[in-house]
Amino acid sequence: MNKERNTTFINLDNVISISRGNTNRMIKYLNQFQELIPERLQQLKKALDNNDRKQIRQVLHKMSPQLQFFGIQDIIKPIQRLEFEYDTMSFLELEALGNDIIYKLEGATKEVSQIIESHFE
Repeated sequence: MNKERNTTFINLDNVISISRGNTNRMIKYLNQFQELIPERLQQLKKALDNNDRKQIRQVLHKMSPQLQFFGIQDIIKPIQRLEFEYDTMSFLELEALGNDIIYKLEGATKEVSQIIESHFE
């Protein structure tokens, strides 16, 4: 796999490093991302639509390990803020942070799909 792959949302070097360059492991990790994140992304959108602060926190907490693993750019601090301040921040701020996270996750999901298509199929 070409390590020079330009990505905007994910840090592919994390995946390459953790998989030790093993293509089969990389495919496994990328496929796991594709299986888990879109479903959780829908859960997050629904929780935001329902103004359900606790559900927003729970969904983000479940996603956090995968997002750190993939090195999603500039997403960990907003997630941590939402996890710890979900009940005290204004809903307007919570919604803005949530929408920013959704934007980045949608972009990361597209990147993972493109990486799988262009390098492994």
